[in-house]
Amino acid sequence: MADLVTVENRTAGKIVYQIPDRHIRRELAPRQTIRVPKEEIEALSYTSGGLDLIRNHLLVKDEQVLDDLNIHREPEYYMNADNVAKLIKEGTLNEFKDALDFAPDGVKDMIKDLSVQIPLNDFSKRQALKEMTGFDVDAAIQHDRENKMSDDGEEIAAPAPKVRRVQQTGRRSLDGIAKGAELAATNKPKIIKK
Repeated sequence: MADLVTVENRTAGKIVYQIPDRHIRRELAPRQTIRVPKEEIEALSYTSGGLDLIRNHLLVKDEQVLDDLNIHREPEYYMNADNVAKLIKEGTLNEFKDALDFAPDGVKDMIKDLSVQIPLNDFSKRQALKEMTGFDVDAAIQHDRENKMSDDGEEIAAPAPKVRRVQQTGRRSLDGIAKGAELAATNKPKIIKK
């Protein structure tokens, strides 16, 4: 069996790549992680745009493969959604700016997406994001709120969670209900003739 390497789509969009001479086509959903042979990553690097995918949009979790492909990595290369969320919530302004300067494009996109979802409450970080990338978090959050409102201007409430009214006591209760229904279906009146 070939040596496998873990590859993660770090973007908010689907990534599709093809390696025609090996008859390989892969689709990775946002944040999806797969394991592929190391040779496949090397072959991907030789395709048009493949090296850019590896550098900026995919997180290849194998130091040796990245070294063999001569891909320069800053610490931000290894950031995933959890690391970005922590950076948004707890990171210093300088750590945040370093991420915007040195992170691959996929990580920068993740920073933008999570800044709206979490949301990013630090005014200094919002300003830095706008100045360094042109992304206006305030406008994006406002737009997101508008999308969640109904036509009359009221925020649409999330549906209430379903709550069980009768507490079941394990599998027996369900078995008893099923057996009762089964007996009712098979119990036919008996006709006795004398």
